[in-house]
Amino acid sequence: MNYLDQEKQRYAERTPRSRQLAEAAREVLPLGVSSHVRVFDPHPLFIASAKGSRLKDVDGNEYIDFGMCFGAGLAGHAHPTVTRAVREQAERGSLYCLTTESEVELGRELRRRFGQDQWRPCNSGGEATMHALRIARGYTGRDKIVKFEGAYHGAHDAVLVSIKPPVGQIGRADKPRAVANSAGIPKGTLQNTLVAAFNDLRSVEHLFESNLNQIAAVIVEPVMLNLCICMPEDGFLQKLHELCRTNGALLIFDEVKTGTKIAPGGASEYFKMKPDLTCVAKSIGGGLPLAAVGASHEIMSVVADLSVVHAGTFAGNPLSVAAGLATLKEVLTPEATQNAFNLCRTLTKGCDEIIRKHRLQATTVHIGSMGMVMFTTEPVRNFREWLRIDQTRWQEMLTGMLNVGVLPFAIDNDEQWTVSVQHTEEDIDAFLSAFEKIAPNLTS
Repeated sequence: MNYLDQEKQRYAERTPRSRQLAEAAREVLPLGVSSHVRVFDPHPLFIASAKGSRLKDVDGNEYIDFGMCFGAGLAGHAHPTVTRAVREQAERGSLYCLTTESEVELGRELRRRFGQDQWRPCNSGGEATMHALRIARGYTGRDKIVKFEGAYHGAHDAVLVSIKPPVGQIGRADKPRAVANSAGIPKGTLQNTLVAAFNDLRSVEHLFESNLNQIAAVIVEPVMLNLCICMPEDGFLQKLHELCRTNGALLIFDEVKTGTKIAPGGASEYFKMKPDLTCVAKSIGGGLPLAAVGASHEIMSVVADLSVVHAGTFAGNPLSVAAGLATLKEVLTPEATQNAFNLCRTLTKGCDEIIRKHRLQATTVHIGSMGMVMFTTEPVRNFREWLRIDQTRWQEMLTGMLNVGVLPFAIDNDEQWTVSVQHTEEDIDAFLSAFEKIAPNLTS
């Protein structure tokens, strides 16, 4: 039996109650889960509770959590400031479907951090990107959009394209094909989504040239976080914005995952530029569903004059807004965020030392509160280069570390770790100790 099979067996032995629940769940939930990314071999992990930097599963096993809800947990689990704000709001009511002063305060805080004039709240990152694309189309009067191969922007039809396309269908590296990632996406929708290669400005130029005056917007994760961590080359984002301006299109920053995790003001602050529209979610809600799309007064005029519809019963939900304000104003302070960033650097440095010691075919990358051990020896610049990563080593690291009480990163092969404001130096030491313990088994 190889190392991975041994660890899977050990995982199964440690989590019998999770196995039982997974079997029962399949009767009412497809695959026994509420989201495809929660599928895990040999069975999903069922969680009973979480607090601070820790998770506890239904079998009583405790884990130090570095997955942190795909990065939504920068505030950590059940932060007392956030739980107090939610509790106090719940006593005043959980849903009004009328506007509150807190929504105005949230809009001001988002403007202060991310620079856009006006904001509309919604419930998830996918909603935010969906509304941003509609606003861009309404403002420009154009139908087509450009996304980058390998990028994830939510589960709506327009962007569920070329996320992890089969290699046999992807086409040329400089002219990727648009490949639907799901059945049920109309061909007409697919025709309006064009695909470019990240860090390849020429591939975007080609799309503008071959779709003259038809492209409404380019949507981009400033740091591509569906490829572990894929950094933009120097000047790429700025030149991309210039290209959009030249061609009458808008640039949309999908900051659902970067957001407050790379700088207090997100990628706009980090890269010293402001896109035409900004989408934020995940970490801004402190663990509750909260997202928003922001833009200038001019661009948002199509929402203000009702030509572009934005509506939602739970948009600006009082509980989520209360959690968001507490998170942004009291929890994710400059000092707390910087401490998380410092701990992330310490963790990355420690992983580098273990990689060198055991001569692993791996490298590390980190930015802000996020990092990752990538089982390739070269930096990843785009989706095609991400394909080089050794997926077996990734699975071995994840399962092996789970079995010694550390969830090292979010459970998917393209994710990263997040160091929250509630992680400690002891948590970092525990991660490194677990990695050191299993590292001899990760050699090629």
